[in-house]
Amino acid sequence: MSMDQPAGEQRQFHRIHEDVLIEAKKIEGPWTASRQQGVGVNISAGGICFTSPAPFNHGDLIGLEIRLTGWRHHKQSYDAARIGDHPEHAPLTAVSRVAWCRQRTDQEGYDIGVTFVDIYPDDYQALQKYISASQTL
Repeated sequence: MSMDQPAGEQRQFHRIHEDVLIEAKKIEGPWTASRQQGVGVNISAGGICFTSPAPFNHGDLIGLEIRLTGWRHHKQSYDAARIGDHPEHAPLTAVSRVAWCRQRTDQEGYDIGVTFVDIYPDDYQALQKYISASQTL
């Protein structure tokens, strides 16, 4: 397992700091994966950094459910605006790949950086708008 963060600055996207709940599940098969609860540290249109009690290996594919309040308000599709629905509670879901994993300095779990590899296009556009709107606050 690679526990080192890349030495040079490799970010292509602006990140915003978000303290959000994360559910991460390694994609191995429908009956072998267990979910890990985590907390987001920062997010960009390219990926997210989050904490987890257990490590993931570099290159692992993981499914994420990101509880990012308000991101769906930037979505233009019908399902985001249905009457009686609560879209602000719906998670952003994404398939991601682990870019790095390192043990936290406080020894309380791991910081994990992932890149998004598959998100629904309209969800991705809503995420980009959410991040852009958050930068101006």
